[in-house]
Amino acid sequence: MIFVTVGTTHFDALIRSVDELVSGGQLAGPVVYQIGAGQYEPLNGRFFRFKPSIDAELSEADLVITHGGATVFSLLAQHKRFVAVANTSLDGNHQAKFLAFLGERSSMVWTDDTTTLGACVSRVLSREPARLEAPSLVSDLLAYMGVCDNRSA
Repeated sequence: MIFVTVGTTHFDALIRSVDELVSGGQLAGPVVYQIGAGQYEPLNGRFFRFKPSIDAELSEADLVITHGGATVFSLLAQHKRFVAVANTSLDGNHQAKFLAFLGERSSMVWTDDTTTLGACVSRVLSREPARLEAPSLVSDLLAYMGVCDNRSA
């Protein structure tokens, strides 16, 4: 199952793009859409606006297509296959900035252009789920110990 989530705002461009990929045969369903406050209602799959929790949908999904919000952290922690898409219509383009920051620290696939979504999905499906590259303190500790050793010598 493919789960598409846009959070609490609107992201009609993302919902429409996924719907068109499904209708064109580029994505195989079933698809469940969480459309938030959006106006566009997809024709290919079932949809809902809001739920108290989307944990069940995230757990069940083989692929998640998400906006650039906090859901990305959950998907990284769960080692799920996902594509994150920045909603550039929101204030200050903060989702693209957030996704760029995480993209530098993980192997996640993200875009700020819904026309590239099909290619992004293909890339995600051809590799292991994204992982967050947690910073390591080892080099800092070794450097500190080296400084301590040098001082005592």
